[in-house]
Amino acid sequence: MGAYPHDHYSFPVITPPHVSTLRKIFNFLGCIAAFPFYWFIVAQLPYVITLDTILSILLAELNRFANERRRIKFYEQETCVRDKADPEKGEKSEKNEKFGLRTFTTPRFPSTSFLTSSPPRLPTTFRLQIMAAVVGWREDPSLFTRALESYKYASGCRFLLVGIDGDDAQDEEMMNVFNHVYPDNSMVLHLTEPLCEIAESVRGKVVAQQADSGHPVNEVECDMIALQHCIQLVKTILEQHKISFTGSDSIRQLCIRQPHMHKKGIMFSSFIFSLVIADILGIEFLWSSDSDTLVMPDSLERTVSAMAVDPTIGGASSGLTIHNHNETIVAELASTVYWGELYLTKSTPAATTTNDCQSGPCSVFRLAALPPILIPWYRQAIFGKRMIINEDRHLTTQLLSRGWRVVFASDVLAATDTPTTMARWLKQQVRWSRSTHAESLLQPKAYLMNHPFLFWCMAKREIGTVVCFVGIVYYFITSQKLIHIAVYDIALRIPIAIVYNFLRNPHRLSWQSLRWVLPGVFFFYIPLPALHCWALCTMTADGWGTTMRSSSELVKKDSTLTAWWETGFFVVWMGVVSGSIARVVSGYLALDSMHETVAVLLSTLIAAFWAWKVTIYKIS
Repeated sequence: MGAYPHDHYSFPVITPPHVSTLRKIFNFLGCIAAFPFYWFIVAQLPYVITLDTILSILLAELNRFANERRRIKFYEQETCVRDKADPEKGEKSEKNEKFGLRTFTTPRFPSTSFLTSSPPRLPTTFRLQIMAAVVGWREDPSLFTRALESYKYASGCRFLLVGIDGDDAQDEEMMNVFNHVYPDNSMVLHLTEPLCEIAESVRGKVVAQQADSGHPVNEVECDMIALQHCIQLVKTILEQHKISFTGSDSIRQLCIRQPHMHKKGIMFSSFIFSLVIADILGIEFLWSSDSDTLVMPDSLERTVSAMAVDPTIGGASSGLTIHNHNETIVAELASTVYWGELYLTKSTPAATTTNDCQSGPCSVFRLAALPPILIPWYRQAIFGKRMIINEDRHLTTQLLSRGWRVVFASDVLAATDTPTTMARWLKQQVRWSRSTHAESLLQPKAYLMNHPFLFWCMAKREIGTVVCFVGIVYYFITSQKLIHIAVYDIALRIPIAIVYNFLRNPHRLSWQSLRWVLPGVFFFYIPLPALHCWALCTMTADGWGTTMRSSSELVKKDSTLTAWWETGFFVVWMGVVSGSIARVVSGYLALDSMHETVAVLLSTLIAAFWAWKVTIYKIS
């Protein structure tokens, strides 16, 4: 390994936080108690939707307070480490603080490491340092250029790794963008075989050897042997290409390409390279993002600083905004969904540091937590079928199931891309919902290891939406109310949420965008019950749904059968919703049964036709 210095830093190996038996019992009993408690609230309390909104707001504020408290503690500790290491710099820092300047340090790492036993030493640069990994496939060149350029100004980003899922001629466009944005201190590596396939092959051989020996197969040991093989292979590749990470000719940006598989495949390769490179550079945290995401100058550093001080926190994610909101009406509406609904939804469980989804565009991982989970994460199967669409949620579940805590830095923002048509938006939401069901319903260990509030949020999300779906369909068919929802309760909830977001959401909408907020509420919640239930029924579907944004991908059209499979539920559902509204109006107008039937049929057909026009007709 002559290409690397022998005295490089190493990130620490940290044992997952211990969860005592007593704590597990408490968590289990809390989950059991959630059902009657939920029923009591829904059945007995008035203004239940408004009360839930107020509770979500209080928890969102608690989450922000906890994040800021950890940041303050982190910077205080870093200042102490710096002052002890260099008293002269400490005196300079005191002077800087008088003038409102801030100085940062990088923590001292323990001597044990997953990759090396080299002794650690204090970094000479007093700065929080982060590695960034960006993955993508056939991205729009202009958007990819903007995404890569944003990392030039990202505070704390010491090394950038770009993973391209594809090595065909059409995939060279992304490679050319990388070379254009980073012409110096950069390199492109071509992997002839994805590391995930190599890991699968090695693991299979180890399992066979253990089985042939007559001893029980040790799954954990097999996973670690496969992972170690991949890590050693990456070290060999870097050495063969004589890549140096120190000195005047050091590499600061690296692009890896591999044959096209899926996002999970290129993420696996990127994580392995990140483990090796971060170990060489002494970097403790990994920022993981997508090729369509723009980071702000403080996105990486403020997200990491919200978790760095607490060794029991294994991951974090920031908030998201939409950078292409002005392209279409659908994009404008989607932007308000991120601004209002998703901000509160993600903040609620995060108040107990149990954020159940680190969003793919803006995730941070403590690198020491990754080695034990990478192989199980990649090999996830549901009902015997391998899963490839829930890469971000399952990574979070793997952390939570091992006792790691996960935070949501709601006061930090990154900007991502959103679908600009109704069909693409629905397909994206269905894909996300499928992964939500898979992680929420089929990973019970996560609830045993974490605060019962994680289970409460899951139960409210899963049960409430299904009940709403059943209630609307039942009313549409029978004109009888299965559930009673007060209109004034909903009407009160909407302005409360809007006012809170206007005052406290770090994303400040323009006055022009504010007009889309109220329509955005209906845009999100009207399709939600059907979308939720369709995703539940098709949980193991592995299609990505939407195409990528390169010119060669955007011209592709779905067949009519595929279009009906992916968005047909929306056509039927809009007919049901419109027909149900017609029943309500007919009741207020006291129409007779014949006129009511005609009104319901006409409303159903007109709404279904409109839904077909904006979805299936446009994509088939």
